[in-house]
Amino acid sequence: MVTQKRFFAVCLPATSLFLVARMPVENISFIIFTQHESQPMKTLQLFLLILIPAFASSQKPVPVCKCPDTTFVSSAAKPLKIFHFSNGRSLGLFGYEETKLIRGKILYSEFVLTECGAKKIIKFWGAVLTCDVTFANDTVYVKTLYDFPVGRAMKPEYLPWTIEHVYFSGGKAVRKLMINPAIPKYTPAQVALVFKQYQHAPNENSDATIDLADKLLISTMSGSKKAKYLLVNFKNKFTRLDGAPAEAYDTIMRMLGLWEKMSRQ
Repeated sequence: MVTQKRFFAVCLPATSLFLVARMPVENISFIIFTQHESQPMKTLQLFLLILIPAFASSQKPVPVCKCPDTTFVSSAAKPLKIFHFSNGRSLGLFGYEETKLIRGKILYSEFVLTECGAKKIIKFWGAVLTCDVTFANDTVYVKTLYDFPVGRAMKPEYLPWTIEHVYFSGGKAVRKLMINPAIPKYTPAQVALVFKQYQHAPNENSDATIDLADKLLISTMSGSKKAKYLLVNFKNKFTRLDGAPAEAYDTIMRMLGLWEKMSRQ
């Protein structure tokens, strides 16, 4: 048996009926040969040896999934995953695995999606993003994860922030982005607690300060206009933000901008 090209020969008694079945992926077709008792066996064997390669040559070669020339990932990289679509086309994922963030789960960072055999990539996801990538119903789902303070006692919990659908439509690869609608919202009591924490928070350049900004973001997404005002003017109170915390705050503001944009659509 050869992958994608399977051939079978079955010898039956009596008139020595030979059945050769060619089984490509698309369909199954049969060709039947009958050997008379007076026909030399060598003649039939020679015929089959000529016929079978002819079937094999009619099979379309499966394209090798290589990454196109790009500054993001080496063209010599091997795909971490290949997604096969019902239209016969495939997408390859090239980049790096992340196995330590969530126990028992393989995530991806600094990676590209590209159609196998194409000269250009579909999209690149950078090193600051960690994504869960799955495939179902002829669609690749790229879920960008973020540690939202929505767990028990408002502890951080990794959840999808955005979900990008990648699929084929009209022969072209299409991307559709949405914000995860299942992100938990705060209750009015939780929003009031965030305001209290904001009031008593010291002006320091720390993870605790960014955790407060995250809580203001969730409060804003829960419908609080006051929370949005405090978040937008966050640096007026926390003037010492610098380095990684300052970059984290900028990320939160970009998330706020995307949420407002998607909310208007």
